[in-house]
Amino acid sequence: MRIYLLIAAIAGGVTWLVTPLIRHVAIHIGAVGMVCTSRMGGLGMLIGFAFAMIYSSRIAFTTGLFENNNQEWVILAGAVLICLLGMADDLWDLDWMLKMAGQLLISVFVAWGGLQIISLPLGSLITASPSISVTITAILIVASINAVNFVDGLDGLAAGIVAIGGVAFAAYSYIIARNS
Repeated sequence: MRIYLLIAAIAGGVTWLVTPLIRHVAIHIGAVGMVCTSRMGGLGMLIGFAFAMIYSSRIAFTTGLFENNNQEWVILAGAVLICLLGMADDLWDLDWMLKMAGQLLISVFVAWGGLQIISLPLGSLITASPSISVTITAILIVASINAVNFVDGLDGLAAGIVAIGGVAFAAYSYIIARNS
């Protein structure tokens, strides 16, 4: 459990350190909102996430998760692509349909790369076919992206919401792994 807390602390610490730099860059290049709120905060979260992923791929306790499997790197690649799309939206105010199409394509890439919901606990356990699994996974990824975007009205709110969700997911995963 301590190793997961260390990885989370690395992600949070790196995000905390790079966010002021990214704020400065965002203001310098004109990626600001109507009340001069800098945008591109997702870049700070991405850098923190990337550092934590790279660190966890190098330590003995979690290195096995990265062997014979590229799922983690597909997730990181998807995060980079979503961040680039978000930065393009911050700079050029993309049309909502173009942004949604980009999110959906990136989500399908992540789902096709191996991160898939293979069963749904609705009533009785429902197991989905591969095509349905990719579809459901992509839709849920896009819904999650937009849920964070819609509630991100204050500085730091998106990071807080993502942190709370990450802690809840980590706790659930830990309980499941411990009981199996």
